[in-house]
Amino acid sequence: MFIDILKKLFTNTSTGRRGVTGPTETAIKREWENINILLSQKGPSQLRQALISADKTLDNALRDVAPGTTMGERLKATKDRFDPYIYNKVWEAHKVRNNLVHEAGYEPPHYMLTEAVENLRKGLDNLGIRV
Repeated sequence: MFIDILKKLFTNTSTGRRGVTGPTETAIKREWENINILLSQKGPSQLRQALISADKTLDNALRDVAPGTTMGERLKATKDRFDPYIYNKVWEAHKVRNNLVHEAGYEPPHYMLTEAVENLRKGLDNLGIRV
């Protein structure tokens, strides 16, 4: 029984991995360099693209550690991997991204886009990926 508890703590039962693969982490770090460039440009379209890319990078990490066909399913499956506050902030950021992509005319303010990107970065940090 003790061994089963340890296994649950240190592995993801669906994939057998606690963290992302090396190639995934490398790709995420490379993509985050592009996200930082977009953020530094501070234009509305660059900030929108930064959010879309940041959301995609977190989803790529989640694909390595959780089952599910959508990011939402993978987020739900990894809830225990996140600080509860960060988990909620990641969900909010993902919702902003979804609204941006799926709602015509949705134009969130600058601060909302930059905050969403930062919250997705914190989500990666909770998964052990430092960008």
